[in-house]
Amino acid sequence: MDTPLTMAARVAAEPDPARRFTLARAAADAAAATAAAPYESVATEAMEQLIADHGDNVAAAAREVGLTPQALHKRRAKESGTVRPRPDAATQVQPALSFDSPEAARDALLDWALRLQDILDQRDALLLGALAAGVDPVAIAEDSGEGLDTLRRIRPAGNIAVSPLDVYGEQIEEFARAVHAKAKALGDSAGNKAERSAATVWRFAAKEIVTNAAPYALMDDAPSLDRSDYATDEEYVDASPPAPEEKDEPEPSELATVSGPDAWLAATFLSYRRQAAIEPWAPVDAEHEAEMELEDAASLRASGEAVRQAFSDLADAILHLRTTGQVPPALATEAS
Repeated sequence: MDTPLTMAARVAAEPDPARRFTLARAAADAAAATAAAPYESVATEAMEQLIADHGDNVAAAAREVGLTPQALHKRRAKESGTVRPRPDAATQVQPALSFDSPEAARDALLDWALRLQDILDQRDALLLGALAAGVDPVAIAEDSGEGLDTLRRIRPAGNIAVSPLDVYGEQIEEFARAVHAKAKALGDSAGNKAERSAATVWRFAAKEIVTNAAPYALMDDAPSLDRSDYATDEEYVDASPPAPEEKDEPEPSELATVSGPDAWLAATFLSYRRQAAIEPWAPVDAEHEAEMELEDAASLRASGEAVRQAFSDLADAILHLRTTGQVPPALATEAS
């Protein structure tokens, strides 16, 4: 009768260390916790041999078995007795940043976390796009630094849906005009604080979308003049419309500039969806609520809910655009 020890011995007999490591990991994952130890031992031995076969190059060994170098380092540190413990103190390479106060340092940490979130928001759409383009998963993992486990987790069961938007297509400009029209309509009809809050969100989104995805969407079409209709250059210049005044317009984000409008929309969809998930304002406690006018508390709650709904509607609109290549019907009606 096979036992975990005899079955582990069969796995250990596999001559290829990469395959031996993969088989041992799979067997350990499938086994009960009490029976996994023999397989873990085989996986540890195979891992060390694989690293040695790659000339102690952990990154190369990790790529061969579909792991990130960081994951293999962690596994090695946890399971192998060959890794030296970390020293008590690190060697400082350069001076630390200087902050005026703990509050300033925490603000910087929060800014850094937001930048990391912006990068993470780009990941899934990018990885799935590479898969849909026919890039081998191992090459994607190697180029991006993301593990094969991540690719397996985010890959849908069926075909990967790819955005139908052109890089700089009319669909995005139509969408920007529709969002701008919606924002204006909401602002014109707003009769209370909640409605004004929703209009503010739409106005903010419209400006973001125009800046990053459709910079020419709101430009008026200037009449074109035929030079042959004018006897002299002076008459032609006099008849031409004046050049628009230069304004201090916001610059598009790095993502929009480098990767294009659709990549920016994909990341913004996730950003707006997170905003929609934030709980609306509520008093800190019953004493705080008692100190406030009842009308003010209700107004703040209503405004918070209106903001959530506005971000939710915007996220849905972007998803519709990126899924169908069309402006959502409700927005299209608003813009017409």
